[in-house]
Amino acid sequence: MSLTLPQVRLLLTALLAVLALGFVVAPQPAQANTSCNVTQPNMDFGSALTTTVSIQYSCTNFDPSSISFTLCLRVGTPSFPGTVAQPKLQSGADALNYNLYTDAAATQVWTTTNFLTRAVTIPANQTSTGSFLIYGKIPAGQVVPVGTYQGQMFNTRLGFKPTGVQSCEANLNPGLQGVEFTLNVKATVAASCTLGTIGLIDFGAQSGLFKRADAAGSVQLTCPVSRAWTLSFDGGRNSANSTRRMRDTLGNYVPYRLYRDANRSNLIAINGTIGGTGTGSVQTTPIYGRVEPDPPPTPGQYQDFIVVTLSF
Repeated sequence: MSLTLPQVRLLLTALLAVLALGFVVAPQPAQANTSCNVTQPNMDFGSALTTTVSIQYSCTNFDPSSISFTLCLRVGTPSFPGTVAQPKLQSGADALNYNLYTDAAATQVWTTTNFLTRAVTIPANQTSTGSFLIYGKIPAGQVVPVGTYQGQMFNTRLGFKPTGVQSCEANLNPGLQGVEFTLNVKATVAASCTLGTIGLIDFGAQSGLFKRADAAGSVQLTCPVSRAWTLSFDGGRNSANSTRRMRDTLGNYVPYRLYRDANRSNLIAINGTIGGTGTGSVQTTPIYGRVEPDPPPTPGQYQDFIVVTLSF
């Protein structure tokens, strides 16, 4: 069967119309109108117990019109052996507790529901930048070895808060795209020691003819676990002939001695030392004193000051 010319024209017209219709309804690939990102953040305590990190963000509006939204920063998941309730930093088999806060006073823990927010408006085809501050704190008094401790907060999120909902979403329609990233956290437990309270050795009031008086004081210190330390004791302000002496306001003297033990058998000579090993907690070292005047001293009030030096 053959077709006449008018029929051919009609079929061509119908075919072109179908192709044109298919072109009009073909789907287009989706593209975010606004995209946000962060500069990789790292929180480093150093050897301090507190620190801050500034998380820098950048949001670009690709739309031909201005856009407004609420940007949010939500905490991620702590690395092992930490938990949501108690994040930890790790050094080998040892762990150090820490936490992250949204306020400088460290009273508001940064959580998935207590997150930071900020209202943002970006003009058409423009970029907005800014930062969020996060505060870190390590509880004092933890007994851990010297070393570098590290951890992460995985899937920390820069996202968007929906209106009327207490959540921080990674993506929010129409066309808002956030990002998830890892916050690295590091702290150093340094080999440092501190002197605490140095207790007074008070021989009290004695009769003019006393033969012996004993008293005891102490020196407190704190050193990291397994850190060797040494206390040294100078001769005081009035020493003579390798003997420490107390003095009254008239220039009279009473000799005295210091000992390492309660039996007063292990003398601490001038510039003598006492050694030990740190535990990570406060350590109290007793110091024992004895006065054996010969001849009996002139009545008065006697005193001396000794410089105690901590080496480690």
